Amino acid sequence: SLSRRKAYFMFAFLGLATVCLALQASFLRNLLHLTPVLGTLLMFLFGFSLAIPFYLPSSMFALKRGGKDGSATIADAFDICGFGLLAVFNGIVARVLDVSGEVGYSSAGMLLGRKRAWLPVFLWMLGGSIAAMVSLFGAVWLEGER
Repeated sequence: SLSRRKAYFMFAFLGLATVCLALQASFLRNLLHLTPVLGTLLMFLFGFSLAIPFYLPSSMFALKRGGKDGSATIADAFDICGFGLLAVFNGIVARVLDVSGEVGYSSAGMLLGRKRAWLPVFLWMLGGSIAAMVSLFGAVWLEGER
């Protein structure tokens, strides 16, 4: 059915995002070497694979439930919640930038310190990506069952 195909597509897109984050986290743990080009490609693929699952289901839900007159209100409510979570996440990133910007390390020590500082951020994102992959797959799948 169409809803099952949608669920599989959402799972595939978020699966790609999760793999990109896992590879970058592996780099931060020194388990994998990434060239700057490969790191850039992974960040692009992460953003590309996250865009459709992020925007499409919530927009379709807002249009279906809110109709022509109320869809913007529903979409704005989603944005308020998302920006609230983003504010918390930005606090985590700000602490990372503070730690990774310390002076007094050799260049090799500074790079290692920066990688260690960024690891929790990527692990948070990895956990969120896994949760989104499972929950969005389930939500889209169950939407088709109704």
